[in-house]
Amino acid sequence: MTTSIGDPLDGLVRLSRVLGSDPRLVQPGGGNTSVKLGEALLVKGSGTDLGTIGRDGFTRLSLPRLAALADADAMSDAEMMRFMASCMLEGGPAPSVETPLHSLLPHRVIAHTHDVATMSLTNVPDGVAERLVRELFEGEIVYVPYSRPGFPLARAVSDLVNGIPAGATGLALAHHGLVVWGDDAEEVHRRLLRVVAKIDGYIEVYGRGRLNGFSALASPRRTPKDTAGDLPASNAVAGVATAPDRDRRRRLAEIVLPAVRGSLGVSDRVILHFDDGEDILAALADERAPSLTQRGMATPEHILRAGRLPVWLDLDLSASDDALAGQVRAQLVAARTAYEAYHERHAAPGEPPLGDWAKAVLVPGLGLITAFGDKRSAVTANLCYRATLAAIGGAEAVATFESLPEADAFEFEHWPLERRKVEEAAARERATRELPRHVVVVIGGASGIGKAAARRFVEEGAHVVVADLDGAAATQVAGELAERYAGKIVAAAVDVRDDASLDGVFGRAVREFGGLDCLFYTAGLPPRFAPITETRREDLLRQLEVHYLGAVAAIGRAATIMRRQGTGGSIVASVSKAAIVPGREAVAYGGSKAALLQALRVAAVELGGDGIRVNAINADQVDTPLFRQFVRERAASRGVTEQEQLEAYRKRNLMGAGLIPADAVAELAVALSGDRFRFTTGDILTVDGGLPEAFPR
Repeated sequence: MTTSIGDPLDGLVRLSRVLGSDPRLVQPGGGNTSVKLGEALLVKGSGTDLGTIGRDGFTRLSLPRLAALADADAMSDAEMMRFMASCMLEGGPAPSVETPLHSLLPHRVIAHTHDVATMSLTNVPDGVAERLVRELFEGEIVYVPYSRPGFPLARAVSDLVNGIPAGATGLALAHHGLVVWGDDAEEVHRRLLRVVAKIDGYIEVYGRGRLNGFSALASPRRTPKDTAGDLPASNAVAGVATAPDRDRRRRLAEIVLPAVRGSLGVSDRVILHFDDGEDILAALADERAPSLTQRGMATPEHILRAGRLPVWLDLDLSASDDALAGQVRAQLVAARTAYEAYHERHAAPGEPPLGDWAKAVLVPGLGLITAFGDKRSAVTANLCYRATLAAIGGAEAVATFESLPEADAFEFEHWPLERRKVEEAAARERATRELPRHVVVVIGGASGIGKAAARRFVEEGAHVVVADLDGAAATQVAGELAERYAGKIVAAAVDVRDDASLDGVFGRAVREFGGLDCLFYTAGLPPRFAPITETRREDLLRQLEVHYLGAVAAIGRAATIMRRQGTGGSIVASVSKAAIVPGREAVAYGGSKAALLQALRVAAVELGGDGIRVNAINADQVDTPLFRQFVRERAASRGVTEQEQLEAYRKRNLMGAGLIPADAVAELAVALSGDRFRFTTGDILTVDGGLPEAFPR
């Protein structure tokens, strides 16, 4: 971090972003920084992220008013939040629960991190942690036993303030990271890095020979490649089964992830993140991993973002696809039963168990799976659990890893202040979005109807794979949408005439988001107009490959994933008027579309028992590049101008509609995929302005 001159808040912003960019120091959403300017405290606001925070991400509060906290012996969460709101000097984000800690410490600039090093040193038995901190820092860093974040932690620190040695520069908070202070942001940064480096060096020395599979995660000086010599060539540790190679792991993930997603999404869908990094695989292969990971999380922040405990799945990866999925479901049922028993031990009478009870799933030989309501949060859960695994390794290097007692973990997991945020966000999402937490594949998504549909799906809360033969165009569409919907949309090139290419796009959807809820198939080719006497076999095959064979292959793959999830789904395809109304010189195009319509009806019959709905959209004269080309070719074949041909189309429909916007079809595709049409399958809905000859019958 370079020296700054000028506004102290700018320096604090720079410090915050530097800290927030390193997941070994701060995991997304966690950590706090502050600066005192005169009689004002500027502290990171609730809901902001250190990695991206700007000047407007800090709450400005009155220090004289906050001083009353020093005299308060007790304060409920609601009272604390109301009190802090009354101390705000101007608009901005709501104060975070860590504000009292920053206000009670009499230092100008403060940074609070959930760094792996400090968590490694303090996530050990309390007496051991205090001794290690005292011996390593000799009063420069003061150890503070665990207190719940918020007012209890601030109260505990306040009681220590007068007894902190004059030369101290920070606090090591049991199960809650590191607090460092200084006169300016640069000094805080230097001090923090020095503390972390000293702990890392200590762990490096004392951890030799003890880390085994956790080595790559526990030590910042080592990478997965560096640890290759520590492990048997099989990538296994102490007799644990060999991890499959990367291609085999990804194939297995495509079976396991939908089963996990379906099992965890019983009350509300989840989005998954899959991590099969070599360092994760090595940690899970450690013979101690099954017991160590069940001790808990490194910090309450990780409980909030990655759950109280990960679920450990001990799978036979050599089993058949169906058997493997069955193992996943059975073991998750058992894990849920164990969770409910834990809930009963601590819950108030009538208090229901949490729906999002499992946010991290560990599968030795396969990797780490994290679950949340959206991709970005699932990635955050991954980073938080990675930090916990690293802290486990570090703690085991110097002593014995120890997490919060079960009762304290339950208290934090159900902390009303944080649970309310989660529940209100989910309720708001359900009330304002038609397809929240859905995963959608749009084939033909780079232009026309598909492009409009990709946009509407993501606007309605879905996570979307935009797939198209033109991979560059699909990437452009996804990139434009990602500017507003980061993490919710990815692109994939797909050639529906190639089975391996189709496997790739559906595999991408599963590995990226965990499964599939909707398929919208709108891939298309322009017709080659020719009399039946002049139509060649290659004309027929070219149309059938895209409109029929490719569609059926895509539907089959989508249905397989949906069945594995066990939560139903929706398949929608655009068939056009040509599927119903015979057109002159369009035997190849119309025949392929009619075949697709029949395939959709057959699929509806076969998949209805799985809760998978299959419907068609009969669209005509939609303003897309493909239809524009169709108009030009039809006009040329009839010897009229393009405008004359368009006018003929306008006059023939009952509503006198000109070109219909692609959004109209996209809206219907979204509606057919949601609950409004939850009892509709095997149907065909029309968007054409009203053509009597095209009425389905």
